[in-house]
Amino acid sequence: MGNWYGYFLVIASAALFGASSVVVKFTYSTGLAPIPVLIMQNTCGMILAWGWVIASGKSAKLPRPLVPRMAAQGVLGGFLTSILFYTALGQLGAALATLLLYTYPAFVVLYGVLFRNYTLGVSQKTALAMALVGIIFCVDILEAQVGRVALWAVALALGSAVTNAFISINGERLLAVCETPVVTAWALTFSTATMYLAYQPLWLLEANLSGQQMALVAGGAFLCNIPLMLYFAGLKRIGANISAIVSTVEIPFTLILAWLILQETLNGYQIVGGVLIMASVIILYRQRIE
Repeated sequence: MGNWYGYFLVIASAALFGASSVVVKFTYSTGLAPIPVLIMQNTCGMILAWGWVIASGKSAKLPRPLVPRMAAQGVLGGFLTSILFYTALGQLGAALATLLLYTYPAFVVLYGVLFRNYTLGVSQKTALAMALVGIIFCVDILEAQVGRVALWAVALALGSAVTNAFISINGERLLAVCETPVVTAWALTFSTATMYLAYQPLWLLEANLSGQQMALVAGGAFLCNIPLMLYFAGLKRIGANISAIVSTVEIPFTLILAWLILQETLNGYQIVGGVLIMASVIILYRQRIE
């Protein structure tokens, strides 16, 4: 079964990230907007990550040839995925946003087809078709037409799946030559620095948060960033393919928490769509691309 510790790390990462979607969605209900919450959480996460580097005693120096790839991991991966997903989360339910994010393995496979000349077998083609049908069912076109589902938010959630696929592809390459704490810390640093440049959040110095909001932001920071550290650690041990399969446990976990805490429910079409997406992920990564 491979490295059991790697499996444990990825499962823990998925469970915590699933909880983070619900906590962040609840944070929005207190009156805080997505971008300020994201900037505060990323700042906390960056501090946690560098604390991990210091505690591990690893050298944080990056070889010069890796700097552009690491910057891309933080900017194209971390920054864009966070902005797209958490903006979509502000409009969509936590359950639906998570389902759409977890179409990312299909985009990993498409990347291989487009840029690495991979050949898809019948199983992979079937899985991609399942993922597409799953997206259609999850969005529920009938509801979207009457304005219950914001199509622009759906597009953002799917965009986050594309950038999350980049995190997986690029991250596996970085982890082949760098230690996990170093990759995590630098990726979060580039991501957070990009947020500062884009939004110039000096207004955060004057933010007047209630005790509940501070607790939610701190809890969300923990739940958003610790999973990234755990996922990278698990990815290094069991690889991107197995990690993608195992991390699908986030989907039912998020659905249950969204139902218990946010009283969110999915209709029959969306449940079928979620099952199709999960099944497509498992098929894509159980079958090796020839």
